[in-house]
Amino acid sequence: MSRALLSGAKNTWGIFLREFMALFYSPIAYVVLFLFMISNGYFFCSFVLFYEREPQQITIAIRSLFSFAFFWVVPLSPLLTMRLFSEEKRTGTLEVLMTAPVKASEVVLGKFLATQLFYSLIWSSLLLLILILEVLGKPAGPDWGPVKSMYLGLFFLGCMTNSLGVLASTLSRHQLVAALLATAGNLLFLSLILGGWFFRGTPELQRLFHYLSFAAHFKSEYYYGVVELRYFVFYLGFTSLFLYLSVNVLSARKWR
Repeated sequence: MSRALLSGAKNTWGIFLREFMALFYSPIAYVVLFLFMISNGYFFCSFVLFYEREPQQITIAIRSLFSFAFFWVVPLSPLLTMRLFSEEKRTGTLEVLMTAPVKASEVVLGKFLATQLFYSLIWSSLLLLILILEVLGKPAGPDWGPVKSMYLGLFFLGCMTNSLGVLASTLSRHQLVAALLATAGNLLFLSLILGGWFFRGTPELQRLFHYLSFAAHFKSEYYYGVVELRYFVFYLGFTSLFLYLSVNVLSARKWR
């Protein structure tokens, strides 16, 4: 048993390194990182100048920055994950990979972890902007409580959106189709908060839509430094489901 676990961990690690290094050779990753930093940097400067006369300038500027950056959740994961399996299907290297002594679960997990790490590195670029406020905003620096809760929420949310992107990539050999499928899924979860407006007289359904919409979690909890375990269960539950489906899709292809 221990030998099998060690072999599985070694295979997963090898695929993880292969995919993570491949992201640094992908022009898409650099384009996404450039647009992410440029757009957030521009609006960060705009928010700071706009709220410069407010007593809580730094806190408001940080919340505004994360409010804008949050909408990168929708396209970010699809752009990073669309090539994971679609490109290998198109080039024919997926068949070679699947005939190697590796399990479908090891392939899926290795690719997912590589994307998750790169996703986290992209979001960490916002720390440079917050550190500017820490240095120039003395004696009243930023409140790090909401910042930590936002990053914690974004990490687990990334697990869910990246796993959805992995699933979409296993379903199509075309990168654009995979990206559109993952984006549609993200938009569905993002817009579920609007579903509550149609059920104003039924509090149970309103609470259900609020729970399923990750936009509602960030608006009412993470922005104010509140972290609730039930939302992490929600993210990790869907992450496990999407990865499980990805493994099954890949296994079915292998048997065919």
